[in-house]
Amino acid sequence: MNNRKIALGPGAASLILIAVVLALAMLSMLSLVTAKNDEGLSLRSAEMTESVYRLNAAAELRLAELDAALLRAGTGETDPEAYLAKAAEALPEGMALEGDTVFWTEPLENRYLDCRVRLLAPGSGKRTEWISHRLVVEESEDDGEWD
Repeated sequence: MNNRKIALGPGAASLILIAVVLALAMLSMLSLVTAKNDEGLSLRSAEMTESVYRLNAAAELRLAELDAALLRAGTGETDPEAYLAKAAEALPEGMALEGDTVFWTEPLENRYLDCRVRLLAPGSGKRTEWISHRLVVEESEDDGEWD
């Protein structure tokens, strides 16, 4: 039998140590880059959420404004057609009436909130009911291009 021993000298151990240190350094750099990207994504997500809540709050304020105008217009009115005619005259600025639906938009930068409410019959207690509360994002001209 042939007894051969494989002996690693001091140079081989140093090479293995250098390879391990380089691998750990690369993994730590990848972790830092990933953490930085995650932070940026979280900040953009927080800004988007904040702007959507700001739009929702503005829409609710406009709905309260509409409700006050409808209260003034519908006082003592029982005929639905006459109520709709008075409501059309009393609508706050920026709102439009189509049939029994009032619609308006709440703009913010490249997005807007499309709001639609249905006018309920006079004397039913509630004056409006949400139909649509939809966020619309407008695409800019350079969205498809890479820098």
